Amino acid sequence: MQQLNQSSPRGAVKPLLFFVVAALIVATSACARKGGYPGGAGPGGGGFAFPVAAAPLTRGGISAYTSTTGSVVPRLTGSLSSVASGTVLSVGAQIGERVQKGQLLVQIDDSTLRAQEAQAAANYDQQRASAQGGTSTAQANLRSAQVANNNAQLTLQRNRTLYSQGYVSKAALDDATNAAATAQAQLASAQVAAQNASLSSQNSAAVAQLQAAQAALATVQRQIAQTRVSAPFDGVVTARNVDPGSLAAPGTVLMEVSQLDPVYIDTTIAGSDLGFVHVGTPVNVTVAGVDGRTWHGTIRYLNLAADPGTSVYKARIPISNPDFTLRGGMVANVQYAQAHKNNVLLAPRAAVYQTPAGYGMFIIDQGKAKQVDVNVGIENDQVAEVSGPGLKPGVQAILNHSVLLQPGTPVQVLPPQPSGPKQTANR
Repeated sequence: MQQLNQSSPRGAVKPLLFFVVAALIVATSACARKGGYPGGAGPGGGGFAFPVAAAPLTRGGISAYTSTTGSVVPRLTGSLSSVASGTVLSVGAQIGERVQKGQLLVQIDDSTLRAQEAQAAANYDQQRASAQGGTSTAQANLRSAQVANNNAQLTLQRNRTLYSQGYVSKAALDDATNAAATAQAQLASAQVAAQNASLSSQNSAAVAQLQAAQAALATVQRQIAQTRVSAPFDGVVTARNVDPGSLAAPGTVLMEVSQLDPVYIDTTIAGSDLGFVHVGTPVNVTVAGVDGRTWHGTIRYLNLAADPGTSVYKARIPISNPDFTLRGGMVANVQYAQAHKNNVLLAPRAAVYQTPAGYGMFIIDQGKAKQVDVNVGIENDQVAEVSGPGLKPGVQAILNHSVLLQPGTPVQVLPPQPSGPKQTANR
């Protein structure tokens, strides 16, 4: 071996050692099958024992799962544009930044529109004053005529009383009568003038001009508001297509905002699985690139019509995503239960293997490996439902058995390998 190490490449030593160890194991296994053990030790005499990993059979519930592929989709996506044209003055966020609903994202130059607003406001004020001027004068004349008529009528009543008592002359009474009649006629004329002025204020061309001026002002104000592009909801900026100094045109997408908490997992369900998949079915979700983490959710939306030309149905699963680990476009694996049983005998999936006649398993019986035939029911990637002779809870099943392991070989159970905690995320 020393000469080999000196004259051979360093990498050639490991293959040679592998074959030497394998040969020793084969020879030892052959001795065990013949009843001989290294050193002359018999069963239980402290001789060779084949090292194996093992786990006990248990009793409990099992679910068989079916998987389908999907993708992470933002709950909401807004492509933000402006109907106003102009130079971009400011852009308030970068790609990947979180924004709040109503936050200003893009400001377009509105100086020209501000000047148009001032002009429209002045025209509106002028038209309003013109429309209201005739009405105000007619109302003032009516109030004056009402006061004069009241005074004339009071004077007439007083002179009539005094005339009957002999205190005023007939001429004074006649003058009061004429004055009262004149005041009453003037009141009637003022009433007609006020009514005509009111009708004129509602139907005249001046009022039409006032309404047109008001509409023009409101139009300019709406155009000014459209120069401010704001976030429609809380989310993340996923596209920024302009910078300050760029020219914004109507219909051009300036920015894109997506809501990523929660997100949707969009997937498809085969028509053959509709018997056990429905709205409310719980699912487990894993995502490519995020190791050791599982999200739990339920199917909220399931299409009632298959995709054209296929027999699959679109399903949508909302998933809480407060830390933004899930991003739009990620590939997701969606797993849902296809069958379930309770209170059955369970064996580690790694312990069960296929034989020409069905399924088999090695168990430990009195310190030796024993091969048994098993019937397999529901299974998943962790455990399998098993039944067979000598199987019961607590029996040690050998995991990942070697091809060198033979029935009757003494075995030594290796201590379990530590494994890190599995990170999960609940819906």
